Amino acid sequence: MDFMKVKDPVCGMKIEKEEAVEKVEYMGKEYYFCSQECAEKFKDNPEQYAHRGKSRGHGCCH
Repeated sequence: MDFMKVKDPVCGMKIEKEEAVEKVEYMGKEYYFCSQECAEKFKDNPEQYAHRGKSRGHGCCH
């Protein structure tokens, strides 16, 4: 199988797209999350995370 890695915009963790706990669409783009906690943080303030670009390190739960 060819799995695609994606980056959780909240904590920066790279995960397999197929293993994401949740997916959220915001402004026409799909965001994938490693945990429900990260997904909830994103939903509470998507603007803070959607335009982060490349973040360094983990920001929330790891």
